Amino acid sequence: MFEYGKKNGWMGIALICLSVLPFIIAVLVIPNLADSLPMRWDSAGEVTRWGSRYELFIAPVFALFMGLGTYVSASRKGRDLTKSDSNAAAILTVTRFLRSGILVSIVLNIANIYLLYTSGTNTPLIL
Repeated sequence: MFEYGKKNGWMGIALICLSVLPFIIAVLVIPNLADSLPMRWDSAGEVTRWGSRYELFIAPVFALFMGLGTYVSASRKGRDLTKSDSNAAAILTVTRFLRSGILVSIVLNIANIYLLYTSGTNTPLIL
């Protein structure tokens, strides 16, 4: 990504780190949780569904695929625009892709932490 500027290079590194982080956290936390965890609560705070602890890998894997997919899409689009249009258009497009990917990765990191916390403590944060 550094071929599209120093800023885009660092944004690409940040996107990859933010994409891998939830998976690393899940690998460290999930083996220490109970085999059966609450997965859904009703409005009174009562558990309505129990599930396997391995269901908590869904959000980190999704974050990993979304982040890496955005990174690959940004580099492909940048290459295509460099060949056909100006380099400035490629830089702007790559910046837009990476910025969006970073924002989505931050949201998915927050969701992962929320899921791990609520399942690990058996209490919903938001009712």
